[in-house]
Amino acid sequence: MPDDTTNTRPRFTPDWPTCTEDAGQCTGRRLEGFEQCLAHLTADDLDTALARFTPGADVDLRGTALTPGLLHRLLAGMSEGGGPAPSPPRLGHADFGHCFFSGDGPQHNDHATPSDHTATFKFSGARFGGDAWFGGAEFGGAAGFDGVTFGGEAGFGGAEFGGEARFDGAEFGRAAGFDGAEFGGEASFDGVTFGAAAWFDGAEFGGEARFGDAKFGGAAGFGDAKFGRAAGFGGADFGQAAWFGGVTFGGEAGFIDVTFGAASWFGSADFGQAAWFGGATFGGEAGFGDAKFGGDASFDGAEFGGEARFDGATFARDARFGGATFGGEAWFTDATFGSDARFGPLVANTLSVDGASFAKRVVVEAETNRLSAGHTRFEGGVELRVRYARIDARGAFFGAPSSLSGAPAPFEHASLAVAAEQEQISAWVAERDGTDPVSVSQPRGAGLEEWVPQLLSVQETDVSQLTLADVDLRWCRFAGAHQLDKLRLEGRSPFNEPPGGWQIGLAWPPVWRWTSRRVLAEEHPWRAGRRKSGGWTKNLPDSHGVVFDVAERPPVGPERLVVVYRSLRKALEDAKNEAGAGDFYYGEMEARRHAPSTGFLERVLLTVYWLVSGYGQRASRALAVLAATIGVLFILLTTYGLPQDTALQQVTGTIPAAVAERGQQITLEVKPAPATPPPPDQRWTRDRMDKAIRIALGSVVFRDADQRLTPAGVWTVMAGRAFGPLLLALAALAIRARVKR
Repeated sequence: MPDDTTNTRPRFTPDWPTCTEDAGQCTGRRLEGFEQCLAHLTADDLDTALARFTPGADVDLRGTALTPGLLHRLLAGMSEGGGPAPSPPRLGHADFGHCFFSGDGPQHNDHATPSDHTATFKFSGARFGGDAWFGGAEFGGAAGFDGVTFGGEAGFGGAEFGGEARFDGAEFGRAAGFDGAEFGGEASFDGVTFGAAAWFDGAEFGGEARFGDAKFGGAAGFGDAKFGRAAGFGGADFGQAAWFGGVTFGGEAGFIDVTFGAASWFGSADFGQAAWFGGATFGGEAGFGDAKFGGDASFDGAEFGGEARFDGATFARDARFGGATFGGEAWFTDATFGSDARFGPLVANTLSVDGASFAKRVVVEAETNRLSAGHTRFEGGVELRVRYARIDARGAFFGAPSSLSGAPAPFEHASLAVAAEQEQISAWVAERDGTDPVSVSQPRGAGLEEWVPQLLSVQETDVSQLTLADVDLRWCRFAGAHQLDKLRLEGRSPFNEPPGGWQIGLAWPPVWRWTSRRVLAEEHPWRAGRRKSGGWTKNLPDSHGVVFDVAERPPVGPERLVVVYRSLRKALEDAKNEAGAGDFYYGEMEARRHAPSTGFLERVLLTVYWLVSGYGQRASRALAVLAATIGVLFILLTTYGLPQDTALQQVTGTIPAAVAERGQQITLEVKPAPATPPPPDQRWTRDRMDKAIRIALGSVVFRDADQRLTPAGVWTVMAGRAFGPLLLALAALAIRARVKR
């Protein structure tokens, strides 16, 4: 661009008949009937030439040097009417390509002269009925195109504006090209109307650039443009696609309340300072992939009608998305947040921060169908407050205390509710229930509202600093997570359950019923692969709304389930949730009993433990076995344990007559009374049954009824004293596990 000391006009080869002045070095187009260009005509010839340029006439002054005065005389002759307020000049087809708009006096290619940046070249209010070409033109001073109407195509490609360039209120009826144009001073396009495509690819704006309230009826291209200072597009309306890929914003970039009617791309754009997109509307896809935000980035209140992509974007300072709504998917994959960030409250069909990195603590408030945080790094921790979402936190890193919780009430931003439409919410809920493997037989459960988010995976995640509250954990995969024993569970965070009702299958017994308890999602595929598979599902959902088959991902085996259950049991015990910990102990023992690595004798012992008390977790089972034991004792005592005669001793013998007559001393033999049961038809009397039940009940609590028994009765009571207290202890232990806090 020309400066104050040197004429740096670009070198080009004219393809038109040139002026004969200056030894043929002048590039100005030779006027018809003359040997010179308009700038080198004599005074008389100039008057004659200018008389040809009447309103609506074509103008071809390519390569000509024009001063403000000469331009004024040219345009004045093309204005209709006289007097102090003539009508705006009206031109037909106009070609000012490679013209030199400089200070007073003719300009020559072989003589360097200072450029007059104070000069003003005004086309204000002009009407171009045909095409208007200013490609390669150089404006040494200010250029005024405010209010100009371009009826045909307008080309300013490669033009150089040394001073201010004003296009305020101009109207471009057809395509407008500013590719490679250079604006040394302020460039103002406020209120401009582009009826068709507008191209600013590679343009350079040395001063402030303003496009406030501009209307782009066609595609708008600013690819690789450079804005040295502030760029303002506030209130602009892009009716078609807008391309800002690779743009460099040296100053602030203002896109407040801008409307993008179709796709908009800011891929690899470099925002050196603050970028304001508050209240902007993106009707189509919005692409900010690999963009760099050197200052604050604000998208508060922005509306994204289609997909929004911030993949690989870098936010060096604060990033704000408060009140933003995403009608489609919002992708922040591998994005980097170097300072404070606040996602929300926002609404999105999908919010993905997979692989993103947050250097400081971040708050995420989202009402969404899907939240994916796979392998995301939260160096300073995170507060995730979510509604409705299916969440994937596989491989996430929590560098500081973090929380994931459901939000019972809709979010607010600036006192305004930020919530999805009811139709959208209904679609989310229907999709979530549709991917629930057992949604029919196992609904969300009583009291579990639709807003409760669903966590689906923490695999490969260190959860030692994570707290879960009011989160649906029924289909969450925990296998592979680290430090599960330090996970904190608060609020209502329900786990899965075994199939309900009675099951029938080719097993022994052929009819069975599963104990009600909390189970992990991983137990479903494992159980589904066994003989008693009825009611268990081999499929698990993922956060993408896809139900994958375990044939592609083998189920977790019992050995691994033992470890997971044990770790989660420890976490629940630390949280004083003894009932939940008991269920996980039950699951741990079940997996251990069925594990191939468990020895035969140990398996037998565990099986007995399971049968008589549900691993010390089912008081009803222990009491039932105790009742059955008492019943057996009662039957045995009544039948074989109580003797026929209750006398303790018997005196037997015969006194001879001779001894009795002489009064001699005799010796009597005392024998224990025989303890034999009565005949079968005399055993089941009311008295005997009363004694038997009292002895049976007393035996299980080590109480001696002081009742004479048969040898079989003695062994029966000994058995009752051995097993009865054990069963009572197991029942007490199970009750304690359910009520302990």
